[in-house]
Amino acid sequence: MNLELEQHSLVSIIIATYNQSHKIGETLESVINQNYENWECIIVDDKSTDDTKNVVHKYCEKDSRIKYYYSSKKVKKGPNAARNHGIDKSRGNLIMSLDSDDLLNERHLEFKVKAFEDNPDIDCVLSNTILVDDSINEIKKENRTLLTNNLLEDFIVLKVSWYMHDTMWKKSFLEGKKLYNDDLFKMLDRDFHIRRLLENPKIHHINKFLSYYRVYANSNSSNQDVNVLESRHFAVINIIKLLKKENKLSKKIAYFYLKFQIRNVVVFYKSKKCIPSYFELIKHTFTFNFKNIIWVFRLILAYLSFKLTDRGLVLVK
Repeated sequence: MNLELEQHSLVSIIIATYNQSHKIGETLESVINQNYENWECIIVDDKSTDDTKNVVHKYCEKDSRIKYYYSSKKVKKGPNAARNHGIDKSRGNLIMSLDSDDLLNERHLEFKVKAFEDNPDIDCVLSNTILVDDSINEIKKENRTLLTNNLLEDFIVLKVSWYMHDTMWKKSFLEGKKLYNDDLFKMLDRDFHIRRLLENPKIHHINKFLSYYRVYANSNSSNQDVNVLESRHFAVINIIKLLKKENKLSKKIAYFYLKFQIRNVVVFYKSKKCIPSYFELIKHTFTFNFKNIIWVFRLILAYLSFKLTDRGLVLVK
């Protein structure tokens, strides 16, 4: 066993929560039931107004490895700021994040710590997720979780996909870096993972389904929020600029982001920042070819149609 891990193999599980008093108990039970016992669970409450505090306190009394923090005024509102605060509070040399309504297989930590022990040069261990409904009935397995020879591009264009809790990181790899973007309301973990992939981490993939991700019937409702789309749009612009700086903005990535963001015009047209935001997108992603011209033409028509009639979805499908 690697000496560093033998002495300090503490896993810090970071949970940001907001008004999840009805779900967080199940999540914490899945943590408590882990076969691997050397962990701490840091819960950062993002100013909940329900009974979350009392529910979590009962678990803190039950298991001293669970720590509860209520976000202070100094911590920005939002799950990403809460996650960053939790990481600051953590003591483990291995770090993972977990949403307060998702669940871990009882061998989740065991398999991942073992992978770090067997591969001391790696920075991250990745596993797979099963998508479940509210009653934890399986919907499907996420089969896009894999490693490829062109991982950054494949992840961005969704050929490869994983969830926040699928990754466990060496804390030493994360230190001194921008972690979760606390300006974001959407695309939270994808933004985090794209920036990590730009840093060329050594990732080990365990091809096992070790997590359960809840999918809700109204899970896409936030996509109709103009503020959410504004935050995501500017996050995409920042990622594009970063990719250009690192000379990793391929034509495939640029086209994916152009098309993906133009499709958001169905809601984004309501934003006062819509036109300058799309000019910024086009400036960084457009190259002169037929496909790009068609999508910019669709954008113009859809924007005008929505402004005049509140209709135009067919133009950007």
